[in-house]
Amino acid sequence: MTDTTTKDTTYLTERLQQLGITQAQNTFLRKWSQETSEIVDGKTITKVHEQQRDYQILDADQHGNIVIHYFNQHGQPYRWKDEEHKWTRDFTRKRLKVQKGDMKYYQDPGSPQFPFFPKSIIEKYSQATEWKEKKQGDNPGQIHTLFLLEGEFKSIKASICGVDIIGLPSIHGFYNGDVKGRLHEDIEDIIITCQVQKIVFLVDADLLSVKWAEGKDLSKRPNTFYGSVKAFRESLQLLLDNEAVPLQYVYFMYIKSKFMNDAKGLDDLLIKYEAKTIEIIEDLHTLNFARKYFDGMAINDLSKDVQGRLYKELGLVNEDDFYKTYGDFIGDREFRFKRRRYIYDKEKKEVVFVKHEDAEKFMRIGPDWVKVISTVNKHGEPEEELVPWKISEIQRDYAKRYPDFIDTITRYDGFCNEPNWNGQYQQSLLNCYNVCRPLKWQATEGSIANTLGFIKHLFGGQGNIILDDKGRFEREEAYKGDQFTVALDWLTILLKHPKHMLPVPCLVSPENGTGKSTFLKWLQMIFGDNMCILGNAQFQMKFNGHYATKFIISIDEGFLEVDKKAEKERLKQLVTADSVYLELKGMNVRKIPYYAKIIIASNDADRLMKIEEGESRWFVVRVPVIPKDKRDPDLENKMKAEAEAWLYFLKNRPIFHQRVDRLWFSPDDFITEQFKIIVEATKNRVDRVFEDWIQEQFMLYRLPVLRFSQKFLTEIFNDPKNSKYKIDSIELKAYLERKGLKIEVPQRIKVPVGFDMGDFLNTPKILYREEMGRPYKFTSDKWLRAEQLEEFKKPVTFATVPDEAEPAKQLSGEKLSDDMPF
Repeated sequence: MTDTTTKDTTYLTERLQQLGITQAQNTFLRKWSQETSEIVDGKTITKVHEQQRDYQILDADQHGNIVIHYFNQHGQPYRWKDEEHKWTRDFTRKRLKVQKGDMKYYQDPGSPQFPFFPKSIIEKYSQATEWKEKKQGDNPGQIHTLFLLEGEFKSIKASICGVDIIGLPSIHGFYNGDVKGRLHEDIEDIIITCQVQKIVFLVDADLLSVKWAEGKDLSKRPNTFYGSVKAFRESLQLLLDNEAVPLQYVYFMYIKSKFMNDAKGLDDLLIKYEAKTIEIIEDLHTLNFARKYFDGMAINDLSKDVQGRLYKELGLVNEDDFYKTYGDFIGDREFRFKRRRYIYDKEKKEVVFVKHEDAEKFMRIGPDWVKVISTVNKHGEPEEELVPWKISEIQRDYAKRYPDFIDTITRYDGFCNEPNWNGQYQQSLLNCYNVCRPLKWQATEGSIANTLGFIKHLFGGQGNIILDDKGRFEREEAYKGDQFTVALDWLTILLKHPKHMLPVPCLVSPENGTGKSTFLKWLQMIFGDNMCILGNAQFQMKFNGHYATKFIISIDEGFLEVDKKAEKERLKQLVTADSVYLELKGMNVRKIPYYAKIIIASNDADRLMKIEEGESRWFVVRVPVIPKDKRDPDLENKMKAEAEAWLYFLKNRPIFHQRVDRLWFSPDDFITEQFKIIVEATKNRVDRVFEDWIQEQFMLYRLPVLRFSQKFLTEIFNDPKNSKYKIDSIELKAYLERKGLKIEVPQRIKVPVGFDMGDFLNTPKILYREEMGRPYKFTSDKWLRAEQLEEFKKPVTFATVPDEAEPAKQLSGEKLSDDMPF
């Protein structure tokens, strides 16, 4: 039991006083027999000991919540266990002191539902059981009329007032565990043992009420009650058919709607009108003839006529009956009823059909008919897609039942793309359909500890965010060019400036268990239908309708073959394009504004794609593996719970890196070591061969400028003595042009071809080959790496002398310039 020193009984005491429940009424005395054995004079003697213990039916925990103890009909605590625990434990539910959203009650995840038996029911069952064994006189535990209703407090209050009643944890809480259609076996036992003749399903005074919300189908709540009452009746069929069971009548009742505002539940009614308790209880027991406090009907035969009356009672027959029943809650607002939208016309005093909700799935874009369909990607997240749809099929599905269906479908002149995350979203602009969707989250301050830790793991870096003791933002330590700071800026710009182009984050790692795919799933959870996660095959498809309309296009396990230039160019174009041609199969190609951001996650860390030096689109990050002991299987759910707090953090976070480029950042800010590794690893044969040769020429002759004609270069690379090269003139020309070199005007050039070593006392001299030609100009600062340039600037020492004992000589320290003999 709960340690009394840690209980907060404030809320419990308040509710007990409100309900008029005394300490004695809240105490349940449990009695049971326990056998013990002992050996006396060589014989085993068995003794039976009567045991008893007091339980508080309603107790409190240290947080002030009310703990509700459940007992079965035998007076034993209901017990349960799950896979994580070895032993069974008492089942309880809690009435929360502080309501969490719509949640008023709490029970352990995975725990079953049990009926709640007030102690008066348990006592009657005990009396009936004893009578059943003796079979003498009248049954003192007989229950003539048994009531079932949702709520433990209501059943306790009513039982104190003399009502034979069972509490249910929900309106479907009469089922036998998870087996729908079967009455809970303990309720069956009470009905049989206590010889129940009449049974009543009772609900609150708000039965005939709805809560209007835009886009909400208001028929769902009354339909749920209808389904519950119908299922309750069907669960009793076996007992009604059994002649040995006295049960004959089944009723459905509810507190009159006029009491909804001040006495919604049975406990509220008995408290509010305490002086009329006897009158209320008498009216309750008149069942379907109740007039003053309750309404009701007999449902024991459950014929179509009875079901029809129940359906009509709940206003579910048609839209007119529905508005008559719930009009006070709807007013003159448009409402949804059974997937159709209506509005009440005050002048005509009638309900007017607006459109079927399925009409919103269709639209006409120019001359083409399309349907918005939802699919689930491999990560379990929904994705919307526009699919061409024939008007003949729409008519086939709807025109017969809804003649005006086609007329209610919205027409647009074309597509537009207007991302907006500041709450000013518009579905239509200038009669064009906005392919961008609003975010479902509302920015709210809160803890971002889990999300921030995950982002820090992915991008590393020196930057840091300091949080307070509740996981909320306190201050930031940001650094220019730092991977973590760049990543946070990228995410912030994504939200605040959705139309601005950004570099492409490429998360790479050859290992699994790094979080790359989780990052994509998390982003899609944030941006919903505005993001898609593609594989290579989907990205390479001819038609682009599945991704061209998205705000974020991610390629999971992305790898563009190094030699496939067309795919690389297509990807590069998507990074910086401001418009795209939307290609949907069966529809005309349409040009639309384009603001998509690209993200790539790949297991190929070193050869993700062919990347050349000077490219400034790729923010390549090598992601480390998450140690097994630090992996959190609930991380995705925790980050989902922080979604609104994360948006609040980004919306209020200043962007550290100032906008200096078309991709916002300076390329130097996001060029990483892993980017350089990929550049080096994906160089093709011409790259490697020519760079190796030209660097060798600079380091050998130590001239800052070299000029070579295409003819000379072709001869060099195809000389049989240099068989390792072999580059033809066309390939060489294309390569040099790709490197940004332009051929100069015809001129006399001197090409270094070797050295005149002379004798030991003289400095070696460069030998030149003179020719006329149109040369390419090469400069050392553009072709040598940093470490080569450092060596290039130092004086040259020649050690090629016959006798190793003789000292080495230095090449003249004369300053080299573009005017050298050349």
